Amino acid sequence: MNCDHSPGISFHTSRRSFLRQVSIAAAMTQFAAPGLTFPSAQSARAGSPPDLLPIPDYMTYATSPDGKIIAILSEVRNGNVLARYSSDDGSNWGEPTPLFPLDISRGGWSLQNCFTDRDGELQILGTLDNTPQHPQSIYETRYDIWHFRSRDAQRSWNAPVLVWKGYAGSLLSFLQLRDGRVVVPFCYLTPRTWAKRGEGFDQFTYMGRFSSSAAYSDDNGQTWHISSNELKEPTPEIGDDGGIEPIVLELKTGRLWMLIRTQNGRFFESFSQDRGATWTHPLPTGISSSDSPCSLTRLHDGRVVMLWNNTLRYPYANGGRAILHGAISEDGGKTWRGYREVAANPYAIEPPPPNGDHGVTYTVPALTASGKLITSLSTGHGNDTLLLRVDPEWLYETKREDDFSRALNGWTSIGTRGVALEAHPDNPNRRVLALRKPDPEWPAGAVWNFPAGKHGQLSMRLRLARDFAGALVGITDHFSVPFDEQDRFCNIFNLDIGPGGALAEGGKITPGQWGELAFKWDCESQRQCSVTVNGRPVARLYMKRETPGPSYLRLRSTALGQDSGGLRVESVVADVSASWTT
Repeated sequence: MNCDHSPGISFHTSRRSFLRQVSIAAAMTQFAAPGLTFPSAQSARAGSPPDLLPIPDYMTYATSPDGKIIAILSEVRNGNVLARYSSDDGSNWGEPTPLFPLDISRGGWSLQNCFTDRDGELQILGTLDNTPQHPQSIYETRYDIWHFRSRDAQRSWNAPVLVWKGYAGSLLSFLQLRDGRVVVPFCYLTPRTWAKRGEGFDQFTYMGRFSSSAAYSDDNGQTWHISSNELKEPTPEIGDDGGIEPIVLELKTGRLWMLIRTQNGRFFESFSQDRGATWTHPLPTGISSSDSPCSLTRLHDGRVVMLWNNTLRYPYANGGRAILHGAISEDGGKTWRGYREVAANPYAIEPPPPNGDHGVTYTVPALTASGKLITSLSTGHGNDTLLLRVDPEWLYETKREDDFSRALNGWTSIGTRGVALEAHPDNPNRRVLALRKPDPEWPAGAVWNFPAGKHGQLSMRLRLARDFAGALVGITDHFSVPFDEQDRFCNIFNLDIGPGGALAEGGKITPGQWGELAFKWDCESQRQCSVTVNGRPVARLYMKRETPGPSYLRLRSTALGQDSGGLRVESVVADVSASWTT
């Protein structure tokens, strides 16, 4: 990836216990991480797993000079912008407090982002729905961008300032540069259609309905300027949105790096050498993503955390939003580590809703005084809203294991049948993962995330039933639903286990007895993976494509009909410490 070359409403309480049980945060087991080489100030710290908490409102966050977290409610109530405050990293919140009034007769206000600037004042970004009462088309829709800033140590407020007029998309990035300039990347609706694609090269493709740009201010929002560039990218299908919901990070060199959501299965990127006034032509990155936005947060020590949906091949959002991922970079986004599941949609066990956004995405993180990231998550299920907290140090873990003593926490089997825990056949005090295919009309599969690494190993104790009818074991670097039948074309490594345990290279996994199936990969010099059963080599697998490092195990039945016996897994462990030891 080319980065820095120069070097909301009240919560349904009946859902709260359910959300805690199914959250990915509860599924994650903490391990030590020997041999790591991240900054020495952090080397003695072990991170805590992410957690999800129910909150009463959708809010965006900033840290006040006194260390408290201020949360701005997205909706205006009774004509007032409201805030809640927390002194414990978001575990508890005070009652809503009015900050300043807004004229609700002008339309519907939505507060979407905020930060505390270098003067200790609070800056807020929002939109005003200024659409006519009976619009004739979508092109009459208006979501104007407005800016608000406090004064007198947040005791009073300046008059609202119009930033840009038109149909703006979600405002997920809002930052102050080191020199004080304030930058607002945004996307906007254009009149572009397939019939009116534009001029020049645009006549040969479709650039989507939206384009991206950036606004900037050198006087803390009193006056604004708009970048001279129109940022757009070809779409895979006619009618797609195109490049939307851009995110901007200031690199250590002073360049600005923009990541743009697309429908192409990856983010596109653009750079600015002049603090946001002009931008380079957007180009594709190596960061895989569904049609969903990301966030980039710089930590106090300069490292960067990315939150995004590393999910592919699902009809909703071109890959889905069932899982939210996190990764950390020490080199300004050139390389990343982690690729961990930090949150899961608690309602993904149900069929998706007929319309509307759903899943876990649209992160707008703030950095707390203790160094954790917090962001609201709206699941799209009624008014349920969650607060996600992520400890960046947890993303440095290099090992994960599971013996199913904590149920199936951390495993995803949505949309399948035949995946369940059952008593261990040889030890009634233990449980095993059973994967069968009881119904030929339903798929059977399960997916498990572990820390990413280009060098690593994964082993599992499993037993095939005597009438075992076949399964695919996939090692890959992104999430796709467990019933994804195209996974074999997109995995990094595939091991096909045929009926009766037969392997492609002539080996065999003997049914009816426990065995240790182990994978050891080198995705750099050797670009291959060795496979052993009880220490005996049975296969050599070759990389199917470039990868930032495997981070997923996929188990999927390949039986053409019913497979009542299937397979059982007693334990699984993945270790990528070899990727990070120097």
